[in-house]
Amino acid sequence: MDRTAILKAFEANVWDRAAYLTRGRKGAEIVETPDLLIVDSGLPSANLNMIGKSSLNPRFAADRVEAAVKRFRAKEFPFTWIIGPLSGHGSMEPALKDLGLSTPEDEWVMAMSLDSVNVPGIIPPNLEIKRVASVPAVEQFAAVMAAASTPADPHLKTFYLDVKDAAIAPTSPERIYAASVGGETVAVLEAFSAHGIIGFYAMASVAAVRGKGYAAALIINALREAKKAGLRLASLTTVEAGRALYERIGFKPVGRIASYR
Repeated sequence: MDRTAILKAFEANVWDRAAYLTRGRKGAEIVETPDLLIVDSGLPSANLNMIGKSSLNPRFAADRVEAAVKRFRAKEFPFTWIIGPLSGHGSMEPALKDLGLSTPEDEWVMAMSLDSVNVPGIIPPNLEIKRVASVPAVEQFAAVMAAASTPADPHLKTFYLDVKDAAIAPTSPERIYAASVGGETVAVLEAFSAHGIIGFYAMASVAAVRGKGYAAALIINALREAKKAGLRLASLTTVEAGRALYERIGFKPVGRIASYR
């Protein structure tokens, strides 16, 4: 698969994941056109409110760009405008800066072919990994995720509990994993499977076990499951400091992504 095809699959996965769970929350709203996606979770969280999928030219669609931003500002809701490798880099960013948005650092889009490679890595023998499939397990996942967010975001817990039925439905493309030691959840992972690709979006571990490789083990386990299921590709995003870790697993940089807030 060439780089452009990889990035198309990556972005399609990103936009589907952004909207999928939100559609299951009362009070949330999805506004989608061929050239713009607005995900309004109904909660004041920059992690949950998103604008993206943009192919707008700010020169000719300045009113729509401004209206999308004003939607959240009028509610005093934080939000994130995602600039993907194929959706807005260069042309859109000056317009967002003019509206007072900024991004701390571009991130790498990294991809890994699952067609022929064996997924490297070792899962610690004391670590039990399971796909989340019950309401209590979703509650534990949400608690770990909310506690690990920086800055702290209690709305994450509310959101995941509100959409728990969609998250654990047997046919759901959402994949939530939890790792436990001695029956206690120590790390969690959120992934989304669509367009032939498994995308990794959120990963967290409790403070007491960080550095033990438990979060990485979750990714290795999910990659092996995805390969068995016939998925051809895996993707994630990371800051420069995390690039080497994922390259050791087998991911390679293929593009850049930016989050404006």
